[in-house]
Amino acid sequence: MLDYSQYENILESISGGFFALDNEYRIAYWNHAAELGTGLKAAEVVGKNVFEIFPNAKDAELGDKYRLAMDTKTFQSLETAYKDERFEAWYDVRIYPATDGLSVFFQDITEKKHDQRQKEILVEISKAINTSKHLDELCVQAAEKIALLFEIPSKFVCLYLYDDKGNEVRLVAPALYDVEFSQEIVHQRVGPDAYCLPAQAAYSKKAIVTDALGESTASELFLAEIEKLHLKTLMVVPLIVQDEVQGVLEVMTIKEENFVAGELEILSVVANELASGMSRKRLLDELRRKNVELENQTQKTQEASDTLKKFLATFSHELRSPLNSIIGFSDLLTTQFEGLTPEAVQDFMKNINASGKHLQQIINDILDLSKIEAGRMELHIASYPVSYFEDSLRRVLAAQIKEKDIRLEFGFSSEFEEIVVDQTRFRQILINLISNAIKFSHRSGAVRVSSERVGNDLQFEVRDEGAGIRPEEVGNLFKPFKQASNGRELNQQGIGLGLAITKKLIELHGGSIWIDSEYGKGTSARFRIPLVIDATSERLKQAEMLLDALQRENRPSENGEKPLALIIEDSAQASELLRLHVESAGYRVELANDGAEAIEKAKRLHPSVITLDLMLPVKDGWQVMKELKRHPLCKHIPIIIVSIVDEKNLGFSLGAVDYFVKPVNKEDLLSAMDRVRVEPKTNSQVPKVLVIDDDRAATDLIEVILENEGYQVLKAFHGKEGLEIAAREKPDVIILDLIMPEMSGVNVAYQLKQIPATRSIPIIILTSMEIDQETQEQLGSYVSGIMSKSSFTKKDLLREIGNIESFR
Repeated sequence: MLDYSQYENILESISGGFFALDNEYRIAYWNHAAELGTGLKAAEVVGKNVFEIFPNAKDAELGDKYRLAMDTKTFQSLETAYKDERFEAWYDVRIYPATDGLSVFFQDITEKKHDQRQKEILVEISKAINTSKHLDELCVQAAEKIALLFEIPSKFVCLYLYDDKGNEVRLVAPALYDVEFSQEIVHQRVGPDAYCLPAQAAYSKKAIVTDALGESTASELFLAEIEKLHLKTLMVVPLIVQDEVQGVLEVMTIKEENFVAGELEILSVVANELASGMSRKRLLDELRRKNVELENQTQKTQEASDTLKKFLATFSHELRSPLNSIIGFSDLLTTQFEGLTPEAVQDFMKNINASGKHLQQIINDILDLSKIEAGRMELHIASYPVSYFEDSLRRVLAAQIKEKDIRLEFGFSSEFEEIVVDQTRFRQILINLISNAIKFSHRSGAVRVSSERVGNDLQFEVRDEGAGIRPEEVGNLFKPFKQASNGRELNQQGIGLGLAITKKLIELHGGSIWIDSEYGKGTSARFRIPLVIDATSERLKQAEMLLDALQRENRPSENGEKPLALIIEDSAQASELLRLHVESAGYRVELANDGAEAIEKAKRLHPSVITLDLMLPVKDGWQVMKELKRHPLCKHIPIIIVSIVDEKNLGFSLGAVDYFVKPVNKEDLLSAMDRVRVEPKTNSQVPKVLVIDDDRAATDLIEVILENEGYQVLKAFHGKEGLEIAAREKPDVIILDLIMPEMSGVNVAYQLKQIPATRSIPIIILTSMEIDQETQEQLGSYVSGIMSKSSFTKKDLLREIGNIESFR
C-alpha cells in the first residue's frame, strides 16, 4: 500500500478533495478538503468501504467507474451529483489507478453546474417566449422546461396568468387533456381574503415557501404521486415586472423547507426572465390585437363607406322615382285640372297614391333597419294560433298572388297549434319571404309554406319553383342593398332591404335563416326559431290588465245597478277567466261566443262597454263592428278590440275607441278605458281646433280634413303665436308639432299646462320626429295623443279628436 503520509503536505494543500482506496475499496486516506466537501471527518471514514460511506454510489455510474478503474487499471472520470432532502452537490471526479488501489480526486462544481443549468433553462425559456404564438402556449412550454430543471413531472409545475380586468389569476399550465381542475382552482380571485396560495402570492407580491403540499395546485388530483416522489416543499413565486404582477409560478422540490435557498435563488432568476417575457408577449399580443382591430375597423369603415355610397345612390334613385310621379301628376292636376276628364283625374290620383305608398314603404324599411342596428327594436311576444298567419298572409298578398296567378299552399305541422312570437314582426318575416318567392316564381307557379318541429326549434320553409339564384349570389342576399341579378330584373321597385331586415328580425327571435337554391329550378328559404309553448300565461296576463281597467271604470248607475260588460270571445277558457275576474271587480258580465250572438246581445242588453275579439265563428269581429256601429241603439257603445289580428287602421275606421295587439300594455289599456267615459254634449256649438305648426302644408291639410267634418280650424305658425291664440280663443283641442323655430313643441305643451285658461285643453302631438323615451317623459301627462306625420290619415286624425271629445 502506497504510503500517502510522505505526500501529506501536498495533498492537504490542494483545493480539491482527495481520498485513496485500497484493493478492497477501503478508504486509506481522506484529506481536509474532502472533509469540507462532504462534511465527513477522516476518522469517520478511513478504514471503511467506500460503498458503506456512500451507498448510493454502489449501483450508480460512479460505482461502475471505481470498479472499471480497479479492474482495468485505466484512468476514469465523470461528473456526478449527490442529492437528498437537505443537500445537493455536483462533483468532477477523476480516478487514477495505483499499484495497490485507486487515487480519487474530486472537485466541487456545484456552482458551475447551477450557472450552467440556469443559463440552459433561460435559453429554453427565451426560445419559448420567441416561438410561442400566445401567452397560454408560452406558459405551457415554460412549465415543461422548469420541470426539467427541478427534475419533477411537468404536471407538478403550475403557471398562472394574472387578469387585471377580472382581478384573478387563471391556471394555464399544466395542459392536461384527460383531467380537469376545479373552477375554484382554475380561477382564483386576488385579494386579502384569497384562499389559495397563488392568489395570495399575487396579492402580496411575495414568494411563499411551505411544506404544506396539500395546499398545492397539483394535490387536488395527484396527491398520492406527490407523496410517492417524496416531494417536501412547495414554492409559490409571483412573476412581477416593474411592480406589476404578470402571473404566478408554483414548483415543488424534494428538499426540506429550510434547505431550499439555492432553489429559490434559481427560481427567482427564472421567474424574472419569465415575467419579462410574459410582459413582452402581452404587449405584442395587445399590439397584434389592436392591429387586427384596426384592420377590421378599416375594412368596416371602407365597407360602411361603400355601403353608404351605394345606399345614397340607390336610395336617391328609389326616392326620385315615386317623387317624380307624385310631383309630375300633382303638377298636371294643379295646372291642367280644368282640361282633364274625371277618369284621367282618378288615374292621376291613383298613381300619386301608389307612389306615395311605395315611398312610405322605402322609408319604413330604412327606419326598421336603423332601429334594429341601433338595438331599439323591441319584440312584443305572445301566443298566436298558427292558422291566423295563414289567413292574414293570404289577405295581405292577395293582389300579388292574383297578378302572377300563383298557388299559395300552406302545410303547417299539426304538432303545434300556437306559436309564441311577435305577431307583427313574425308576419313581416313571412310576408317578405313569400313575396320574394312569388317574385322569383314563374307565372301560374306554386309557392309552398310549411313548418315542422326540429328538436326544440320550429323550422319554417318557403319554397318556390321559380328562377332560382346563382350559387355565387346566395351569400350576399342578406346584406343590405344586395339583390340577385334576376331579382333586380323581377323587382324594379325593391332596394334590397327585405331579406336583410328579415334576417335581423329572425335573429331578434333567437333564430337563424339560410337559403338553399338551385339555379333555374327554385329556391327554399328556411328559418328556425326557438319553440316556446305557453299560451295560458299570456291569457291570464291579458285578463288581469283588462280587470285593472274595468275596476277603474266600475261606476254603478243611478239606481245602484252594477255596470254591464259584454265579453265577446269564442275561446271557452279565455271567456271563463275574463268572466271570473270581471265579476269579482263588481261587474255584471254577459258572454257571447260567436258574432251573431254578440250582435243580438248588444242590441238587447245595451252594455256599458264591449270587449271584442276579431277571430269569431259565424260572423267575424269586423262584421260585428260594422253592424253595431250602424245600429242606432248600439253605435255609441264603446268597443275595445283585444285581438291577435293587427289591423289598427281598419279597426279605428270602423269606430273602435282603441285597438291593442296582444299582449296589451297595462297603461295603454287603462288609458283606453278612460276614453270610454262618453257623456253627451250640452250644446251644439261647432268644436274649435287650434293647429300650431310652422309647416304650412301640414296645417293646410289638417284644415281641409277638419273643416269638411264640421270643425272650426285656427292656425298658428310658431309657439308664441299659438300660446296667444290658445289663451284668447280657448279651443276645444290643440294639434301641436314638436319641431318648431324659437320655441319647441315640448316647451309649448308645458306652458299651455301652466296657464289656467288653457290648462284643461287636450293636446294632440302631430310630428315627423321619432319620439324617444326621454321626449315621452318630458311630455308626461301634457298630451292626450301622439301621431306621426309620415303615416297619419284622415281617419287617424278624426279618431284622436273623437277620443278627446268623448271626455268633454
